[in-house]
Amino acid sequence: MESILLILQIVALLCVSALCVYLIVVLTRAQKVLTSMHENLSEFGQRSKPILENLEYITERTKSIATKIDDQAALAKGSLEAVKKAADNILEMEERIQQTLEEPVLKIGSVVAAIVNRLSAYFDRTRHQE
Repeated sequence: MESILLILQIVALLCVSALCVYLIVVLTRAQKVLTSMHENLSEFGQRSKPILENLEYITERTKSIATKIDDQAALAKGSLEAVKKAADNILEMEERIQQTLEEPVLKIGSVVAAIVNRLSAYFDRTRHQE
């Protein structure tokens, strides 16, 4: 029985040794894969840095342009409001002038019409008398 136990121990040790050798091979391959990934990530980082810097510059320029557009839109809005206010003031002035002058002009017109009618009537009478 002792010999069977000794044989089982030897087989177990051989299995553990084989497992250790297999584990060493797997870990060596894993190290190669990880080293390759590290190199790829380092290369990606180096290549992406200028792109990210350009993207940052473009973002800053876009923000600056958007701010300028907002400023110009506000300026245009203010100008349009000023033009509208000026147009409203002109319309109000036109109404006031019309209200102020309409009655006197109509009176002058009626006076002129009356004078013309009287002169016309006077000349008609003088022609008929002759």
